[in-house]
Amino acid sequence: VLEQGADVEACEVLEVRDGAIKTVVTDEGEFEGKTVIVAVGAKHRLLGLPNEEEYIGEGISFCAVCDGAFYEGKTVAVIGGGNSALQEAILLSDLAKKVYVVQNLDFLTGEKKLAEQLEGKENVEIILGNVVRELHGDGRELSAITIASEATGEEKKLVVDGMFIAIGLVPQNERFSNILPTNDFGYADAGEDCVTSTAGVFVAGDCRSKRIRQVATAAADGAIAALAACDYVDNLK
Repeated sequence: VLEQGADVEACEVLEVRDGAIKTVVTDEGEFEGKTVIVAVGAKHRLLGLPNEEEYIGEGISFCAVCDGAFYEGKTVAVIGGGNSALQEAILLSDLAKKVYVVQNLDFLTGEKKLAEQLEGKENVEIILGNVVRELHGDGRELSAITIASEATGEEKKLVVDGMFIAIGLVPQNERFSNILPTNDFGYADAGEDCVTSTAGVFVAGDCRSKRIRQVATAAADGAIAALAACDYVDNLK
């Protein structure tokens, strides 16, 4: 792309003003163009606890495939009860000595087959109707979590070496609400063609409404959105 003459500007986008010519307002100035491709991705949803971000990478993880090996023979907690959480817990059960699955609801929301597979694991303990109330550690490494019953408020401390949060993703589309129609979950409302209902605005990657969010599908979106933007500009001539 750079060899084709593209410029790269390292700055934060604050807003995009719509019009025949789009204006991208950043902390380093304004840029104009006939089209805009929004590819801001999605981030992991957090629990909202004090010091939570402090322990990310130091006991808090989001990907068992990436970080599970660090907890071989150790004790971990998986927070969540959907498909992602169940898949994480199943993978971790083959590595860790003990796996706690903590779900705020009184039932697991993931697929029945996954739930049954997890329930058959001897080193897995499923704790329903509980939420994480507090994180414990020395500021450098997580050592335990306090969970509490949603029904009674009764608290229990779990000594863990790590915690995997699997309660969903949050698309980063808020700043573009004026140009980017979204669905009820905040994802950009665009199909596989990556074209939005706002003329000249395209979307790519994990911030788009889609079933599979992987590097391969994000890269494909990028190519599709770029070609769609080129077609749009050509049709303006």
